Amino acid sequence: MSFKFFSRGSLDRHLNNARLTWVRRLKICIDVAITLDFLHRGVGKQATVIHRDIKTENILLTGEWNAKLDDFGLSLISAINKETGYVIDGACGTPGYVDPLYVQSSFLTKESDIYSFGVVLFEILSGRSTYLILEQEGVYLPVFVKDRFEKGIQDDVVFEEIKTQIKPGALSTFQTIAYRCLNVKREERPKAKEVLEQLNKALELQARPKGSATRVTAHGP
Repeated sequence: MSFKFFSRGSLDRHLNNARLTWVRRLKICIDVAITLDFLHRGVGKQATVIHRDIKTENILLTGEWNAKLDDFGLSLISAINKETGYVIDGACGTPGYVDPLYVQSSFLTKESDIYSFGVVLFEILSGRSTYLILEQEGVYLPVFVKDRFEKGIQDDVVFEEIKTQIKPGALSTFQTIAYRCLNVKREERPKAKEVLEQLNKALELQARPKGSATRVTAHGP
């Protein structure tokens, strides 16, 4: 891969960059979701690709803020079939992103990627990495997000610099699908295709001319 095309480097460097507008953030999420949907749909008749290390450090940005999922060093190509839906594999990944059920059971599924992507979605929304949240709040991002949703103060999760840019419908749609990605139950996490559909819906709602950008709080599932 030629890194000269990714002049902005990795996404983790730009989480708190005010130049990275809400719409740009949405489009980056969509770029990654497109790749994830492609990988999870399978190569050939049965094989599917599980990335296993989705994080903002592994998302590269071009000068135009287009995103590409990178670093497939831990990825696994496996013939996960409909009967099992998983492959038993020694757990690996990055703390703060890795699916806790995968760590506990060593059962790797496509939903393990979805969990990690959920962390990334909230990092992009909050303008803070899961490591910064650990440093500031004492817990990784998933625990922090769950606490805010349970208390009904999801607005605390949104990056201050982009709050006034976000339309309520777009925020609600984004937060709802991102929160579902972090569900402790694998079977209740959305598929990559649904995540992509909902992110596109959020972008569509954001682009609608009527309505205003406010700090309305979204509701979790």
